[in-house]
Amino acid sequence: MMIKIIFSFLAALTSLQAIAQEQKDYLIKESTPEVFAVDQIWREGTHIAAGLGIQGGVYLVDGASRDFGAGIAGKTDVGYYLNDKWALEASSLIKFARVNDYRIWGTQLSVGFRYRLPAGWFDEQVPYFRAFTGSNINVIYLDGRKLPEFDEVYNRIQFEGPMLGVAWGGMRLSQTKTVWFWEVAVTGEWLTRESGIQMEKDVPVVVARSSLDGRSQLYSIYVTMGGFIF
Repeated sequence: MMIKIIFSFLAALTSLQAIAQEQKDYLIKESTPEVFAVDQIWREGTHIAAGLGIQGGVYLVDGASRDFGAGIAGKTDVGYYLNDKWALEASSLIKFARVNDYRIWGTQLSVGFRYRLPAGWFDEQVPYFRAFTGSNINVIYLDGRKLPEFDEVYNRIQFEGPMLGVAWGGMRLSQTKTVWFWEVAVTGEWLTRESGIQMEKDVPVVVARSSLDGRSQLYSIYVTMGGFIF
């Protein structure tokens, strides 16, 4: 009889310890949810993200303000997440804007890295920092109008050059296990080449090309939101 009582007591004690441990694990998870979300949001391997947003920029020549413009932008990031801190990325960004009644189509192609910032800055989010560099192409549609700085009338003018950028954002896991992100990016573009383009039977043909002195710059800010495709 005594042996049965001892075994019953030990079984009850074991059950109480198990319940206490489960309660402790639950409290830890509830108090620090970002620790458990990181592994689901920042996952090693290759991932593609896409987003849309707004952008605004200022065009400078010799440090003097010339023109301001604003519009929409769309971006795509292909990233290879090396570990729980670092990722390598190749990105593309397309923007559409209107400046002084001229339509502008800009494209940025870049490579860079992403670094995960310490968790806990935002509720249930994983913050990150990005730095990237690459090239830019900005096409101005003239629609038969002549710009004062050009001797001829072109259908479009294309500017090209290098670019640098930094970004800061956050990633969040939805109830459907989809990773969403928001991001604020700032870029600087140096315009070092220009091309005059004419249309020949609906085909754009470069008819003039020249080098610039690099004194023309375009500084832009982008605010985008989107999600991971996979």
